[in-house]
Amino acid sequence: MELQRNASELTGILGAEKIELLQAINNTAKWRSYRDTYAKAQKLEVLTPYPLQIDFELNATCNLACPMCPLSMEHNAEKSHINFPYELFCKIIDDGVPKGLKAIKLNYLNEPLLRKDLERFITYAKKAGVLDVYFSSNGLLLNENRIRSLVDSGLDRLQISIDANSKDIYDIIRPGGDYKRVVENVLALLAYKKQRDSLTPLVRVNFVRTQRNEFELQDFLAFWQDKADMIGVQEMVLPTKSKETIRSKTTQKKHNFSCSFPYKQLVITAEGSVLPCCTFWGEKLALGNILESYKQNGRVDIEGFWLGEKMQELRALHKAGGFAKSAICKQCVLGAVDEA
Repeated sequence: MELQRNASELTGILGAEKIELLQAINNTAKWRSYRDTYAKAQKLEVLTPYPLQIDFELNATCNLACPMCPLSMEHNAEKSHINFPYELFCKIIDDGVPKGLKAIKLNYLNEPLLRKDLERFITYAKKAGVLDVYFSSNGLLLNENRIRSLVDSGLDRLQISIDANSKDIYDIIRPGGDYKRVVENVLALLAYKKQRDSLTPLVRVNFVRTQRNEFELQDFLAFWQDKADMIGVQEMVLPTKSKETIRSKTTQKKHNFSCSFPYKQLVITAEGSVLPCCTFWGEKLALGNILESYKQNGRVDIEGFWLGEKMQELRALHKAGGFAKSAICKQCVLGAVDEA
């Protein structure tokens, strides 16, 4: 597998071409249009009238305490009651698919498998015509029953964040987790897919590079290369709070970076905040709140966020290569790649 990383993103993917296998289970013309448009959006060459992708944070909690994640610095108990409403999700999907919504990701900073009705969201989106449904997870709750229900739900892709090739390093990166169990869970999912002769979900394991785990990267690649469908290798975006103790480890400066997120997607948090990107820093650039706007006027106005003044200014900034003019974007991009 060859590492592929678009110049406007911070993640390289081994086996990225396997995403195109999903064409076999979708309308070919619609899939090709989606992927062609997505590729142009990655290069900042096209702005669609509606986001190609929406990320939904369905719950506001996680079951780990990873030091690089702002969510782990919050008191999960305070947010345990916050769930994004299924009814509003369905309204957004029904409104969006005819207008050009092609993909959804069912998480932001949270652990989506904590939401016991997650499969209901997946099934609804697939039946409504969303071509590409996926989410990222730490994999701890990926037990036998959940594996079966996720495969049956129609989930297209599943990304498991591991970030280590040993228990010792995993315990540093992902406190509260269980390295052995996560690896066994992923292998069990891959085995069940093979047993069912199921293409989906395509399974990607992720490795966020830091000074603590960099030396394990090659062993991680060697272990998963003939097992997982894809491997993601990501430059770490430093968190928005100061308790970070795991520093990023990178090989490439990105002072000429132009972010593609504002050309592809929106993020909706469990509290309803609409964000222009899926990094930790997206919350600093909130465009508004869809729960509040929906209560006020009873309308699902995604276009109002997508084509609004804040998004247009952000796109113009990145199109011109001027991300450093935004204090938030500068922290996000240079914080991930420049320790100076």
